Amino acid sequence: MVQKINSLLILAFIGVTFGFSQLQIDPLNYSNRMNNEIYGEYKTTNHSSILPIITTAPSFEKGKGYLIASNKSKNTHFIFYPLADLSLGIQNEQNPYGIPFDAGLGLGMDISANKLFFTAKILPYFTNSGFVRDSIQTTAGFDPGGSRSIDKNLFLQNEVTLAYRPNKFFTFIGGNGRNFFGEGYRSLILSDNAVPNPFFKIETSFANVKYVNLYQMWKDNTVDPSNHSLDQNKFAAMHYISWNITREFNVSIFETVVWQANDTLINRGFDPNYLNPIVFYRPVEYGNGSADNVLLGANMSFKFDNYNSIYTQLILDDFLLSEIRARSRWWANKYGFQFGFKSYQFLNKKDLFFQTEFNLVRPFTYSHKHSSQSYGHLNASVAHPIGANFIEILNIVSYKKNNFRITNKIVYSEYGVDSSATSYGQNVFASYSNRDGDYDHYIMQGDKKNVINETVMIEYPIMERINLYLNLTYNLRAEFTPRHTQHIHTLSVGLRSRIWNRYTDF
Repeated sequence: MVQKINSLLILAFIGVTFGFSQLQIDPLNYSNRMNNEIYGEYKTTNHSSILPIITTAPSFEKGKGYLIASNKSKNTHFIFYPLADLSLGIQNEQNPYGIPFDAGLGLGMDISANKLFFTAKILPYFTNSGFVRDSIQTTAGFDPGGSRSIDKNLFLQNEVTLAYRPNKFFTFIGGNGRNFFGEGYRSLILSDNAVPNPFFKIETSFANVKYVNLYQMWKDNTVDPSNHSLDQNKFAAMHYISWNITREFNVSIFETVVWQANDTLINRGFDPNYLNPIVFYRPVEYGNGSADNVLLGANMSFKFDNYNSIYTQLILDDFLLSEIRARSRWWANKYGFQFGFKSYQFLNKKDLFFQTEFNLVRPFTYSHKHSSQSYGHLNASVAHPIGANFIEILNIVSYKKNNFRITNKIVYSEYGVDSSATSYGQNVFASYSNRDGDYDHYIMQGDKKNVINETVMIEYPIMERINLYLNLTYNLRAEFTPRHTQHIHTLSVGLRSRIWNRYTDF
């Protein structure tokens, strides 16, 4: 009996074959997004700026599923599979945390059917790293796997998501995870930079339009990031409407409001006034006393064909047109802009991906009077990882040959960080009340940094169907300030699951 069970487990590990269609959620890892079969589809029903993408696709093909255990019935199937985040490296400079490494092993589970998909990715890990992971706080080595005590922090990256699609019009999604709005490598509207958070999302599709209602719960830990008991809850409600005007041209409109769960007067919790799926948030926020943080945004893209597109994005926090015309550099003219181009078949070369992108965000964008109403979650911006007060240019070239993929990513950024007493608008958690006057605020003000960050990575699939890859990575981070110059070279080898992004490229 034991021998029979062992044989069945071995067969399940080697591979299985299923034939029916199922809901699937594509992971947000950027390497997966270099695939034009999903993200570059040239048709009016594709809304590639709303991520993660949920597809109805054929299930596992023979030889593609390397599983620990599996089961299937006529209408459902489930699988269990290993997850890994293992790497070991060397650096040219002394790392205060010791030898840089990541150590994480976990388990993934998917349950899927024609209308239902459930996924859980439990991957606790610990990191000792010399990477700069959190420029908002301007500290080296910040990472969700290493910033707090092990028993309270190892599971911050875990994701659990349930999706239900009762018909072709509605999809309901909830759990603990990340969301992303935009066509770029970065998003100035909503990105996956911060750790997963509780959310509930409704996607409504009709004709060439997709309308998204997204409700999230974030935490503010600026009082003491190492002490969970001091964390404060805050909430965000979002509307995002994507309209494919033609097969080539898409226009999307975004709005969000952020509010704190508690203040000195009331235990507010989740405000039901923001539950209305079609109301504009600004009038509701004004009716509540204008205490909340409202942001507006837009996203546009034009697809020349199935392989090449341009895109742009705009975020508006606050602005006054008369002050813009006066060129007074008024502090509350808070906005950001993105423009980019990407190609899934660059220079007509199959499997050659190319992307170039420019990002700019003015000082104090995303911030508020109180950190519990800023546009961030657990010590990280939920938009761009730098926060605000920066310009950035990035280029990505990636080529796949047989089973190998080599990617070169180079990012150049200029930004000004805050001082201990004055906010120059970079840290989204710093109160804008601590600014230096009302006028003459310009991009990159404060303690200026120029950073060149280049990453070369070679990936080889170990278990491609479950996104498990062996990788060799070289990273150069060169930082230039008026007082010093620093070059950090890191070489590492690792075994990693492509299930999320960990941004260290700024």
